[in-house]
Amino acid sequence: MNSDNNQPDPPPKDQANRALIWLLTAFAPSLLGIACLHINNPGRWLALVLVFINFLCTLAAGAALVRGMRAGLTRWIAGLFIVPFLFVLNACIVLFVGCSGMGRISP
Repeated sequence: MNSDNNQPDPPPKDQANRALIWLLTAFAPSLLGIACLHINNPGRWLALVLVFINFLCTLAAGAALVRGMRAGLTRWIAGLFIVPFLFVLNACIVLFVGCSGMGRISP
């Protein structure tokens, strides 16, 4: 606590930077999926690889984002909501960009 005006100390800058890096890691599969939209004949393996990468990135980012929470039960509950939310959000981003045609490269 600051003794000047009884306000809590702001989080360290390093902690804020780590949270930003993990958020970027969580959305990296969206960038990869958008980059793969221009492939003419993607095999079924590409979709499986993208889903697997999406799962790994969102799981790692979710675990890292809730790491700073003190209460164990709150951390588990937040993690159970963050990971599926990020997973579905990444899938929706790629789906909407693909349907809109923004991710396609013009001939």
